[in-house]
Amino acid sequence: MQRDVIAPTLIGVLAVAAIAAGLMFTGGPNTARAEKRDDARHRDIRDLSRLVSCIKSHDDALPDTLKSDERCKAAPLVDQTNRQPYRYNVISENSFDLCADFELPERFQSYSRYTRPSGQWQKESECFRFTLK
Repeated sequence: MQRDVIAPTLIGVLAVAAIAAGLMFTGGPNTARAEKRDDARHRDIRDLSRLVSCIKSHDDALPDTLKSDERCKAAPLVDQTNRQPYRYNVISENSFDLCADFELPERFQSYSRYTRPSGQWQKESECFRFTLK
């Protein structure tokens, strides 16, 4: 009779442990949702970099502020999740930073997919830096 109880109990304990380990490893559904929102922000940053590049190609200078331009493809100026405007800083005549309030900024430090043409991640400012030719 005792063996009849031990096996199912052991299987149940192992199943719970496996689920807990999986959630710890992946971060669970909340982390997945934060990653999805950060991926959307990163896509917006890429689109904004194309907007800035287009404006520079027409005006031969980086714009002073981040704004739409009828000569260029539209890009979202505001984060659709938190409704905060994306930040734009001119660094030099050919370089600029685009910044967002990322929920998981540490993701961008190690992924090689977050390098050119998507900009170079700046750990200190948590912005992407773009340099145009």
